[in-house]
Amino acid sequence: MIKAMTLIALFAAFSSVNAANEKSICGQDDRTPSFNPKVARAIGDMNQNGGCTLTMISKTCAVSAGHCKSTFGLAEFNTPLSRNGRIQHPEPEDIYPIEVIKSVYNGLGDDWAVLRVRPNKITGKLAGEEQGFYKYTFTQPEVGTVIRITGYGLDRSQGDRNLAQQTHTGEVTKMQGNVMYHVADTMGGNSGSSVIREDTQEIVAIHTNGGCYRNGGNNAANMLSQHEEFQRTIEACIASEE
Repeated sequence: MIKAMTLIALFAAFSSVNAANEKSICGQDDRTPSFNPKVARAIGDMNQNGGCTLTMISKTCAVSAGHCKSTFGLAEFNTPLSRNGRIQHPEPEDIYPIEVIKSVYNGLGDDWAVLRVRPNKITGKLAGEEQGFYKYTFTQPEVGTVIRITGYGLDRSQGDRNLAQQTHTGEVTKMQGNVMYHVADTMGGNSGSSVIREDTQEIVAIHTNGGCYRNGGNNAANMLSQHEEFQRTIEACIASEE
C-alpha cells in the first residue's frame, strides 16, 4: 500500500511540473540532497506540488527560466525533504512573494526571467539579506569548465528527494550562440536553476532544457555572456533596488 501511494504521489508530482520540458540524467543519477539557502523553489501557489527553481543574485533580484512563468507566485527557501513524493513547505518566514520583472520564452537560447523577490510578509525581511545570493559574470566559460546545478527536480526513485533540493556537478561540453551545453544531472523542476562555475562560484547561465540519456547527450542552458537583453535586465533590476 505504501509503495502504491508513493507511486501515485510521484505521478502527481510529475504532472504538476507543467512549466518544464523533461530534463534529463547524464548516465546515472548522481544528484545528492542539498540545502543551499540561496536557491529557492518557485511555485504558483501553496496548492502546487512542485514547480521550478530560482536563484538570488542580490538582496531582492533573482533569475530563473522564462518557461517557468506559471510558477512565479512564491519563492520557498530552506525547504524540507519531501514526504511520499510530495513537497513539504518550509516555515512561513522562508516563503516570499515573487514579482516578475521580465520573463522571456522564445525557445532554446532565449528562455530566461528576472524576478523581484518581495519582503517576507511576516518578518518584512528581504530574501537576499536573509538567505544570501550569488555573484554572476558575463564572461563566457571555456569548454571543460566544471559547473554545478542545484534545484528542485523530479526523482522517481526516492520519494523524499522528489522535487526537493538536490545538486550535481558536470562539465561544460560546448557553446553554440546563446546556448551552453553541459552534463550535470537534472530533471523536470530544475528549470530555472542557475549554472554556477565551481571554481569562482559565479552564475554563468540558466538551465532550461534536457538532452542527456544513459549513454550520451547534453543538457542545455541559456548563457548570460551572449545575451545582452538578459544582461541589461539583470543590471536594471539591481540598480532599481530601494
